[in-house]
Amino acid sequence: MDINYHISKEVLCDQVADRLEQMILSDKAQVGQKLPSEQALATGFGVSRPVIREALAILRARGLVTVQAGGGSSIIIPEPIQMLDVVNRLTRMRHISAEEVYEVRIQLEVMAARLAAVNATPEQLDCMAEINREMERETGNAKVRTELDLKFHQQLAEASGNQLLNIFVQSMNGILQTMLESVFRLLQSHEDGVSYHRRIIEVLRSGDRDRSEAVIREHLMMSMRNYELVRAQAGPEGAAESETQRRRAEMDGG
Repeated sequence: MDINYHISKEVLCDQVADRLEQMILSDKAQVGQKLPSEQALATGFGVSRPVIREALAILRARGLVTVQAGGGSSIIIPEPIQMLDVVNRLTRMRHISAEEVYEVRIQLEVMAARLAAVNATPEQLDCMAEINREMERETGNAKVRTELDLKFHQQLAEASGNQLLNIFVQSMNGILQTMLESVFRLLQSHEDGVSYHRRIIEVLRSGDRDRSEAVIREHLMMSMRNYELVRAQAGPEGAAESETQRRRAEMDGG
């Protein structure tokens, strides 16, 4: 095995990146603020400019800075896509089951629905209704329907008024994209989704938190059953996984 054991340079750039991140996350830093030049940072840390470049590349990967050729580096706010990518990788590499994904999704969106019942503005609910109408009109493309469905649920999370909850809901979009595309190949599941979305908007407009929770929970349970049906139709492996999930659900419920 050919291994490069020279790690001092890597350690240095990690240390510099961590120090700069501490500064960025402090109350003294401001979004849009430019970092000192590479030369100034190299002099301050007592390292070479290549080390600084590597440290800045690490910060860029963390979503904390944007680096422009000849224009220096500026502080930015990390986008939820950073978390989405991490969650997607973790889910795939740890072989997290569809049931576990839906368990978390249900908890997050039940919380979002209860909050949205009291916090959603008329404009946000109108936006959800328009997204649902677009979804109803789009009958020929599973990918587009999936994107609209995720957009609807993201708008629900935004209507909750809780920024962190909104980020968590968005972080699951990468996992759900593939799962929902397979579900939307079933026409009935598409009709189910549009119908449930109408009911969700209706109960949110009423401001009833308990009914909002009940409808979103019912909707997502139906979505999970549709996905299990798709898996079962996919062949023996899909059927085996669906049967395992069904038995676990029965045990949890009994």
